[in-house]
Amino acid sequence: MPRCKNFVSQWVHAGWQTKEIKSKCGTTGVNGERLMCQECENEFKEQYPQGWRNTPGDICPHGNYVGDAYGPDYLCGKCESE
Repeated sequence: MPRCKNFVSQWVHAGWQTKEIKSKCGTTGVNGERLMCQECENEFKEQYPQGWRNTPGDICPHGNYVGDAYGPDYLCGKCESE
């Protein structure tokens, strides 16, 4: 996934308060999720209208989970028969 130069804010617990941490777009967040700025998220929503769970493009146009960049690809029966 390409990275841009924007930063993404994350909020983490620091005792009884929360603390803002800014990380670069495209890196991994404190909870293991992929961070994306609003610009990149809008771009990926346009490129992958079916959506995603873990990384852009891991859900086929029929709404079936087909894997992500790190795991094996699962084939959607409907996609395979097209």
